[in-house]
Amino acid sequence: MSSSQPGARGDGQIRPADEVEVDHGYDTEDSGFEQDSVLTQSVRSSIYQYKVENGRTYHAYKEGQYFMPNDSAEHERLELQHRAMFLAAGGQLFYAPVGELHHVLDLGTGIGTWAVEVADAHPEAVVIGVDLSPIQPSLAPPNTKWEIDDVEDDWTWPTDHFDLIYSQFMLSGSIADFPKYFRQAFRHCRPGGYFELRDLATYLRSDHVPIREDSAVDEWCRLMREGITGMGRRLDLDFEQLGDSMREVGFVEVVVRPFKIPIGRWPSDPKLKEAGLFQLYAMLEGVEALTLAIFTRCLNWEPERVQVFLADVRKEFKATKRYTYWPW
Repeated sequence: MSSSQPGARGDGQIRPADEVEVDHGYDTEDSGFEQDSVLTQSVRSSIYQYKVENGRTYHAYKEGQYFMPNDSAEHERLELQHRAMFLAAGGQLFYAPVGELHHVLDLGTGIGTWAVEVADAHPEAVVIGVDLSPIQPSLAPPNTKWEIDDVEDDWTWPTDHFDLIYSQFMLSGSIADFPKYFRQAFRHCRPGGYFELRDLATYLRSDHVPIREDSAVDEWCRLMREGITGMGRRLDLDFEQLGDSMREVGFVEVVVRPFKIPIGRWPSDPKLKEAGLFQLYAMLEGVEALTLAIFTRCLNWEPERVQVFLADVRKEFKATKRYTYWPW
């Protein structure tokens, strides 16, 4: 994750992620799981005509550009993922040391959870959430605004405007041109404003036991990284390299702050244990959503083969004493 500030070039920091301690007393038999183009378009009926594919619905605007579905099951996964991230980040919605918030932009807002929580916490700020899918809540704080647009197009918001631009899980599979994304964020941040990225590298990690060579989850990660290249996207993120790329477009005071999102309730820290449980549920409930489009569109797998493979992946996610996490 990175927080950056526009201005003259300067040195940044890279902080090591803390090791997550294992709770050796947790139940070894139960993992905790019981089985528009450039212009922003006004909402039209056409963007609600979702594409149905393999039993899941996908966005209609810029159809096929994003690999995740937008149905109710995906809404639940997004909520679980947000809770896991929030807890793993120590309960902070953002780390950028912004003084006063007046204008906030949430890129790829999804169901709008982060935007709503920031709007609630900062009623003095106008929070804009933008996404390809119109799946945001109709009941939201009055200082929130939802826009349906493609953040990979040229931005039409005012330049030098936002106090905070926030991007969560956008580089991992959603954005093709990282330098353009960073340049646009730099251009639209006000002087002294911040651009904060929170993203995930799709590599299974464990500090306590080696990852088995026959690991189904590790193979799933490899296939996901391979398949997403067919959509012109990436999952093999290098956070230090991303920090350098942000400096190259003009950001200063770039801080790379590594985190670990545990999978399962193996950590001894209560907050990380809770984060791990949310992440476990998110993976068990959402691994199909993550996988189907990439495997069927890019790897030419039949849907039935995908489901058989995912049964092994879910089984491994639920296994205990694996002490795995996602680097974030």
